[in-house]
Amino acid sequence: MAKLSDHDLKQIDAEWLSKQPEAVIRRLLDRALEDLKAARDRLNQGPDNSSRPSGSMPPWQRAAASTEEGAASQDGSSQETPPGQEQPKAAQPGDGPGADAGKSDSKASGGRNKRAGRRFGAPGHGRGQKLEPTRREEHRPSHCAACGQALGEHEPAQAWTGWDMLELVPLGTREQDVLGVRIEVTRHQLMKQRCACGHTSRAQAVQASADALWPGVQIGQQRLLGPKLAAAIVHLCVRMRLPRRKVRELLLEWFGLELSTALIDQTVHQAARSVAPLETQLIEQLEQASLVHADETSWSEAGKALWLWVVCSSHTVLYMIGARTKEMFDNALSPAFTGLLMSDGYVAYRERLLRLRCWAHLLRKLRGVAESTDGCGARAGAQMLRVFETLMEAVYAARQEHTPPQSPAGRPAAPPAVTHAKEVEQLRRLCQRHRDAGHQALREVAREFLNDWQAIMRVLGEPGLPLTNNLAERMLRHYVIARRISYGTRTWVGSQSMGLLASIFDTCHLRGARATDLLAQAIHAARCGLPAPALPDIPPTGASPRITLSA
Repeated sequence: MAKLSDHDLKQIDAEWLSKQPEAVIRRLLDRALEDLKAARDRLNQGPDNSSRPSGSMPPWQRAAASTEEGAASQDGSSQETPPGQEQPKAAQPGDGPGADAGKSDSKASGGRNKRAGRRFGAPGHGRGQKLEPTRREEHRPSHCAACGQALGEHEPAQAWTGWDMLELVPLGTREQDVLGVRIEVTRHQLMKQRCACGHTSRAQAVQASADALWPGVQIGQQRLLGPKLAAAIVHLCVRMRLPRRKVRELLLEWFGLELSTALIDQTVHQAARSVAPLETQLIEQLEQASLVHADETSWSEAGKALWLWVVCSSHTVLYMIGARTKEMFDNALSPAFTGLLMSDGYVAYRERLLRLRCWAHLLRKLRGVAESTDGCGARAGAQMLRVFETLMEAVYAARQEHTPPQSPAGRPAAPPAVTHAKEVEQLRRLCQRHRDAGHQALREVAREFLNDWQAIMRVLGEPGLPLTNNLAERMLRHYVIARRISYGTRTWVGSQSMGLLASIFDTCHLRGARATDLLAQAIHAARCGLPAPALPDIPPTGASPRITLSA
């Protein structure tokens, strides 16, 4: 049950207690004891036993602490200069003739001794646009805060506070064939209601507790933007790559709605915290996939060099922003993953036994060696390139038919690993011959083939497997463009928000679902303290998504 508020305590007196049964008084005493202990603990907090700054101490405690420090320095416990050999005081900028006059002038002009905060009578900074509410919604207390009895829904109640919320509302239904949306203003009123015991209870807006992973990001019912409008704004910022100021301009042009860029930025962070519980679902579904693609690209966070990771399957995407380390990758895909992993040659992926290598990366490296100005290196690279292209054409030829290719005798045709075993062995001998070549690029590509030989050649035994890591690279392309526009993120919270929201948007698009609908549901659930919604269902095998990805 909620703690007793000041409003509740003002109504509980000796007369009220004399009318209550012993059971109610005992329950009330237990709650008051918990509140008293918590209040004493807060009262005893200081800079030496909590994270409170020294400026939070009362003036008399600060004066006592400074006196003790001064006494400690005088008794010689922390002296650095021998007694009787005091060093001359350094001249200060204000010393000399007229110093006192200068100090008095600085006080008069509001210098260092100026009182902090807004001056009396100065204009405030609040919301300038006033919108009239189109509907009202009441929130009543369900139980009495004192005796715990249920309160009637139709009993008299009175509003004691409230807030206005802006929400997107469709102009019509699909059956009416009316397209478009409008912004509706709802005035939410928190009601207070009197119980039969004589106590008046107040309804409170739901407020999520603070989260150390999301510093400064607060979630609660009392918000200006409704879930659907917030989801639309997040879509514009993340998926459409619009800066905050352009989103502000768009809302003003289309709806005449004035919002600050700070409010838009807060909305993005709050939406990211709302969908944070869905990250566990994304990871679980990735680990159940039979084939996963992984890739990474550079990312900047307030000038700090980080990496944007993507781990994706055919219907699930997970983005992360962090260091380029093996631990970062293991957080997204545990070592217990039993499916196939398609990746490039980064060393963090090599511990995974069931792995595929992107042939497009290897093909470009061989072309670079073949076009080298070094004669010996270019000839060796061209020879390796011809063999590698032959193997690639064999894989494509094996995919021509949807059913397994049949031999003239009616038996299944052999995979390229069998029909082109001679070319496979030739490529291996070339790599072994040039693994210690003097040409650096040739030496590196030969060793790369030998280190990942099983991962590279696995597709020859199963031609239906992908040859390239194109899926992961297409996923990253959209956010590479966003990085060039925004120059990355500015805070750790911003990086978290980018990764989570991008994961939700791209996963919904791959599954043919509306990302803004899921986002609005998650925002509403987080504000009301409800469990997060589930991800959209994975479409059946062979079904194509209704929404295609584009950069």
